[in-house]
Amino acid sequence: MSQAVPLDDTDRKILGILAKEGRISTVALARRVNLTPTPCAHRVRRLEEAGLITGYRAVLSPQKLGLGVCAFVQVKLERNTREQAEAFEQALTDIAQVSEFFSTAGTHDYMLKIYARDLGAYQRIIKERIATLPFIDDVQSTIILAEHNDGGLQTLEHFPKSGNRFSDKKCVKTIG
Repeated sequence: MSQAVPLDDTDRKILGILAKEGRISTVALARRVNLTPTPCAHRVRRLEEAGLITGYRAVLSPQKLGLGVCAFVQVKLERNTREQAEAFEQALTDIAQVSEFFSTAGTHDYMLKIYARDLGAYQRIIKERIATLPFIDDVQSTIILAEHNDGGLQTLEHFPKSGNRFSDKKCVKTIG
């Protein structure tokens, strides 16, 4: 398990603002967190070096790009061996419509996020690209009706302030 990086209130404010406004200038960010630009830039650099900020990106509109269908696809491999997993993951990198994929625990081994132009195109991706892979045991799809988040963690409000997640009294449950 990874070790949590200690954060103070200013770090949390910086992360919260950058998660929602990644293109904000250092001067504007510093003003919003009551710092001068140089110390603010140092804090951002420290947060990047600690791995809390893993990058900056543009969030693209699938609909404006002509991708009207989004689906989550659960895939079960015949045998979840290292060889099959590596081969499956490599095969996924060659399918442009797979925007994200996750290794999971449970009834299926992987969860894929797939975008397609329409349901016909989505069906072809599943039938011709995913289901034809030689080590697939089961494929189940869930079509997304509406997306309500543009990706990424955008708030730290649900995380306790201390590094010990059980130190917050709201997280302690009395049994008895």
